Amino acid sequence: KEIRRAVANFLIEIAESNHLSSVHFNFCSNEEAADLTGIIINSNNNNIEVESDVTTNEGVSTGSKKLLTSQVQQVLERLSPSSSSSTMQILNDYMRRTSLQYHWTNVNPNAFGNNNETTNKFKSFEDYLSCFKSKRRTTIRRERRRVLEEESIYIHILRGTEILQIPGLVERMYEIYVSTVKRMVWGRQYLTLEFFQLLVQSDFCQYICFFCATKQQQTTTTNNQLLQADEVFAGTFNIVKDNVFYGRYWGCLPGQEVKNLHFETCYWSAIEYCIKQGIHRIEPGAGGGDYKWSRGFDPTLMHSTHYICHPGLRRAVREFLEYETNNNIELTEYLRAKSAVSSSSNSNNNNIDE
Repeated sequence: KEIRRAVANFLIEIAESNHLSSVHFNFCSNEEAADLTGIIINSNNNNIEVESDVTTNEGVSTGSKKLLTSQVQQVLERLSPSSSSSTMQILNDYMRRTSLQYHWTNVNPNAFGNNNETTNKFKSFEDYLSCFKSKRRTTIRRERRRVLEEESIYIHILRGTEILQIPGLVERMYEIYVSTVKRMVWGRQYLTLEFFQLLVQSDFCQYICFFCATKQQQTTTTNNQLLQADEVFAGTFNIVKDNVFYGRYWGCLPGQEVKNLHFETCYWSAIEYCIKQGIHRIEPGAGGGDYKWSRGFDPTLMHSTHYICHPGLRRAVREFLEYETNNNIELTEYLRAKSAVSSSSNSNNNNIDE
């Protein structure tokens, strides 16, 4: 906490002395945001309970911890505020933004009375479907069947060095990425082909996961080893790290769009893959709340902290953030209570299927 506040105070000084507009800490944990802005208070002056962020020191040696502690003390000596009033000033100056994303969690709500994280996970995609109402299960199965069977689409999944075994695949996935940027009015291309190529040649390659869609032909095998890059016409660029699946870039080449392929590639196949691999969570990025929520992605509060140098603008932004935070908290509570995936959603319909 001390070092976070010291750094935050130091950055305010840097921004003010250099006539900068603002300071921003994005994708904070709830604990990190609270250290700079205090706990969340809603419009009824009630403290808001926020899910704890999962952190771990597993794998950090005692020697490393001692070295880190020493380094922290050195930083604090250089950056620490001179008095407790500085700490209170930080809490008054920094503003928390609490926004929403929709995440999928590999926890079966029907696994009653068991706190074991491993046994609480879904056993299969059908196990996951069993948590939906009967009508929704039928819709999901039909949606998948139309893509995988009627349209004869196959989703190849390649992770880490498997990507390097397919000549030209990185270039094809970049082409797919660019196709989405060009198709969207608000699209902005900020990644280059060189970035894609350097990324797969680096140590970070072990975290990259491509979902590649191809048309199944009678003579084509589904073996990744025999996949041809020019057969891939749609797919996603994903990151799998620390037991979390981060879905990022979806695309489909012009003129080859298939209805519901986006949902199959970004959601159903991703969920099925995470269940098989025992991955705990999918974070598919911002936006698209309605169709994510209906597919079992529940709202999750996301935190960031901000300092605005201009006092008038800071007051205006603070007022908006308080209003937005209250709305997002209420929406989260409401949607979680009515989650599409719940132990009660199929209580009366488990035996009624297609």
